Amino acid sequence: FNPATKIKFSLPENVFASLVVYDMLGREMETIVYEQLRAGNYEVNWNADNYSSGVYYYKLIAGDFTETKKLILVK
Repeated sequence: FNPATKIKFSLPENVFASLVVYDMLGREMETIVYEQLRAGNYEVNWNADNYSSGVYYYKLIAGDFTETKKLILVK
């Protein structure tokens, strides 16, 4: 993506959710979501204008569910 992307996710129930972006070394770069969310579909934007090209990861934690995915930023 360049320089912004949309991250989509669905929640089957009301839960506290966090969505955090990390760099390749595991350093936390930005917290996009950190709040109680209702069940439903979500789409959040991440603008990486201030970050350099490279590999990033986002981690979604929602209740007992955790998922990590890779993002590649190409400028």
